[in-house]
Amino acid sequence: MEDLAPALAAAVIWAYASIAYRDFMVGLGVIRLNVLRMIYASLALLVPSLVLGITPAAAYGAVSGVLSLALGDSLYLRGIKAAGVSTALPAAYSYIVMEQFVAVPLGEPLKPAFLAAAGLVLIGVYLLAGRGGSGGGSGKAVGVAYSLAAAVAWSMGYAAIRVAGMHGLNPVSTAFTRVAAALPVLALASGGGVGGAVKATWRTPLPLIAVLDLGVGSALFAYSSVAVGLAPTVIATGAAPLAAQLFSRAMGRERPTLREYAAAIIVLLAVAISFQ
Repeated sequence: MEDLAPALAAAVIWAYASIAYRDFMVGLGVIRLNVLRMIYASLALLVPSLVLGITPAAAYGAVSGVLSLALGDSLYLRGIKAAGVSTALPAAYSYIVMEQFVAVPLGEPLKPAFLAAAGLVLIGVYLLAGRGGSGGGSGKAVGVAYSLAAAVAWSMGYAAIRVAGMHGLNPVSTAFTRVAAALPVLALASGGGVGGAVKATWRTPLPLIAVLDLGVGSALFAYSSVAVGLAPTVIATGAAPLAAQLFSRAMGRERPTLREYAAAIIVLLAVAISFQ
């Protein structure tokens, strides 16, 4: 369990960030919020990454940033906005099962357990998209669709983190190259107004949340994926859906239903089965 402590810490950080970002999303919008996240994290990680060193393997970190941060996180934040954290997070975390299929071209076998896990994910998504819960039916279905699209982008982007680490890029520099690569892509898509948004948010908790999320959380994930392995790391980070639901309820943001709790547990069960 001690070996998985970094991955579990990342899961808790990401779960809290999912809740905390929602307040900023209302006034900033998804893309602009994502740009600010990259700006604050890049500034915090720049000097440490230069001190620790940046190698050619940073190219893999850059690919991960574009896929998982620029594309995946934007889709995920839209999912949160449409359906709420309790619905969006479990659906998005189906990327852990998708990761098994992404790994096949890299030489890893596709086991029958993977197919069983995929079936469980479909059941979980059906529960999330069905009527009832903390959001409206149509809004929830849209949120699930966004979250599943985010899962596809994440599954490819997180695989690139593992590759970067295997080629010698340290976890902090991996985290930095991810946000540095995603920043210009998101800035172009933001349509301007970023300067004013920075002035309005730099004294708020947003910078700290972004650094915890994209700096500390990402570095912990990168470290664990190399030190412990990708399989146990993603299993541990799969605890984030339930953690987010607990955070959401404790903070009075949402009231997840038994159906949503059941869906989260089913997705986590699918994750566990996929690594048998």
